[in-house]
Amino acid sequence: MVDKLIDLFYTLQSKNKFNTIAIIVIIALEILITGIVYLSGGTTSFVHLMYIPIILSVVLFNIKTGITASLLAGILLGPYMPLVVSRGISQEPISWLFRIVMFIIITVFTGVLFQYVKKIHDMEKEKYYYDSTTGLPNMNKFNENISMMIKEKEHKTISFVIFDFYNREMINQYVNYEIGQKTYEKLLKMAKEFFEFYHLYSVDADKFIAVLPGIDCYKAHSMTEEFFRLIRKPIYIEKLPISVVLKAGIANYPNHGKNVDDLVLKLKQSLSQTLGSQKNIVIYDDADQSIRSKYYNQLVSIYYALQNDMFTVHYQPIIRLSDNKLLGAEALLRIQDNAHKDISVQQLITIAEEVGFINEITKWVIKKVIKQIKHWKNQGIDMNVSINLSSRDFNESISEYTLNCLKFHDVEPRALQFEFTERSIIEDEKKVLNELSLLKKLGVKLSLDDYGTGHNSLHYLTNPSFYFDYIKIDRAFINAITEEKTRLLISGIIDTAHVQGIEVIAEGVETHEQLKIISEINCDHVQGYYFSKAMPPESLSHLISVGEYSR
Repeated sequence: MVDKLIDLFYTLQSKNKFNTIAIIVIIALEILITGIVYLSGGTTSFVHLMYIPIILSVVLFNIKTGITASLLAGILLGPYMPLVVSRGISQEPISWLFRIVMFIIITVFTGVLFQYVKKIHDMEKEKYYYDSTTGLPNMNKFNENISMMIKEKEHKTISFVIFDFYNREMINQYVNYEIGQKTYEKLLKMAKEFFEFYHLYSVDADKFIAVLPGIDCYKAHSMTEEFFRLIRKPIYIEKLPISVVLKAGIANYPNHGKNVDDLVLKLKQSLSQTLGSQKNIVIYDDADQSIRSKYYNQLVSIYYALQNDMFTVHYQPIIRLSDNKLLGAEALLRIQDNAHKDISVQQLITIAEEVGFINEITKWVIKKVIKQIKHWKNQGIDMNVSINLSSRDFNESISEYTLNCLKFHDVEPRALQFEFTERSIIEDEKKVLNELSLLKKLGVKLSLDDYGTGHNSLHYLTNPSFYFDYIKIDRAFINAITEEKTRLLISGIIDTAHVQGIEVIAEGVETHEQLKIISEINCDHVQGYYFSKAMPPESLSHLISVGEYSR
């Protein structure tokens, strides 16, 4: 409350009209109080009321004005003011002179105290409204100024550009923090010079906003491009050439928002749109944001589904061609929540990989499958199951988690098989192969999925330091197997795998003709709709029990 009053006083002081009125009011109060003292019988009562206009003069103006008001008050209550009016007794000179001195002492004390309060207030105000590192006004000041600007309708259009010093963290890590800070300070200095007729605001440690009144978003885009050209050359900090990478998002009043909260939100969203579009400068786009909102809603729904056990696992049989018996089954994730009927499992996996919780889904599948293998074992069914791993699953120790699950449910590692693509390996070959070696030592079988679609398939097939139990030929080859060239290619892959002691699974077999050719070129196992779609575990158990499939 005190802070608001202080702000009000300073605001009012800036207006000359108020100063004049305030002086008149102070003089009037002193005259009024003089009259009250006289009518009440003299200086024996109500004299202290005179401190009101004196203190008011110090607060509204300064100590000098307060001393002037003190002298005036001292004279008004001085030699011409009786001690006792009814008896006509005058004051002793020492009495009214002492009163003047006391007025001045109180004035000086009040003035010094108020100046101290003002100084503390200004310091707090500085912290509240200004960034201590950059010296720029911060978002508190931005919100206040822009709200006032919109309220007073000073401009028909205002554009806002938010800049992100995109590679600051990299500079901090690979050079040092001090160089990163000095680079940012240099960048801000260049921005102040470029936008010298406009205002800059600090958002956080690596972002700032330029406010461009009277500028539409397309002109703002052109200005931003020009600034980007200015900082394209390396900035030299302590003789080190530092390349600055900037991203910028643009929003406009009133096109993208009619209040400060909407505009700040659209600014942040426009900056995030630079990442999705691979552009360095983006004007906020409602259509793009709608897509992102849908994506976010899907993400939230997927996470909710995972936490509430709304996923399930279906199993697609893999058939051994030598005796047409069941080799095992591939575990395939399914969604049993109607809220996700418009999103495919592949989309789900892609989203989970992008945001980093694919590990949680994979672990859920591993646990679910191992429990199911144990349940089948209790039913007298010896079942081997393969699980797909994502490239992001190797960011965590999947082998340790798998081993713990196998031990907990008393399941043999040989009952489990992991499938992964070449893409999973090439992202961090050394780390992935080390992790796979741990799984191999446990007794888990390994399969190279979508074989032939990678850039280095033969390398992994013939690697002497590591080998797979199976490779799976991608369905794209199976779809074209009736063509002579494709048939010869697949036949060569199978022969090469057999030389290495690796068995081959053909996935996506859907027709009798495809099956016939696959059998003729000595493929070991097949999987696909020709035999069966993926099914719930209960259905597979039933088919095994009635002799449809046998081990």
